[in-house]
Amino acid sequence: MLKSRIIGLFVVVLCLVAACKTDPLYEDIEGAQLETDIKLIEAYVEKNKIEAKRTDEGLFYVIEEAGAGDAFRLVDTLRIQYKANFLKDGIQPLFFDSTASTDPALATRFVLNTGIEGWQKGIPMIRKGGKIRLIVPSKMAYQNRVVSKLPINSILDFDIKLIDVIPKVEKEEENK
Repeated sequence: MLKSRIIGLFVVVLCLVAACKTDPLYEDIEGAQLETDIKLIEAYVEKNKIEAKRTDEGLFYVIEEAGAGDAFRLVDTLRIQYKANFLKDGIQPLFFDSTASTDPALATRFVLNTGIEGWQKGIPMIRKGGKIRLIVPSKMAYQNRVVSKLPINSILDFDIKLIDVIPKVEKEEENK
């Protein structure tokens, strides 16, 4: 009796695992998608006369205001306001998201290490009160996943203002 219950439980768990849908593995074979994205971003930047710099990983950025204050860590909570577009066919920016309010008190809160790689690499280039524009290749964003209205391999264009940094308190400090 116990043996048949264990087998039944095993079958149920196996069925549940098999029913889970996962995104296909993102493979940027020999950097082909990143290379395509970079060419599209370069054309977009040139066409729109955006004076962007580029990191080695392919992230394009413009620091509009550096801000002030200390550096922060990936585990810190940030409060930001942002506007986000994606580049349709690498040319036409189309709106897809923004913070719900322009009131700084209602800014979006998130822990930096939970954001896309483009944010994790780009936002630390500024400090509290700073503004940055990030043009993020798909490899540093949502890759081959469909998210909201975004097609796969979307290049994203963000205008971000860093409202506040809330440092993570380490356990040792909490106990003092």
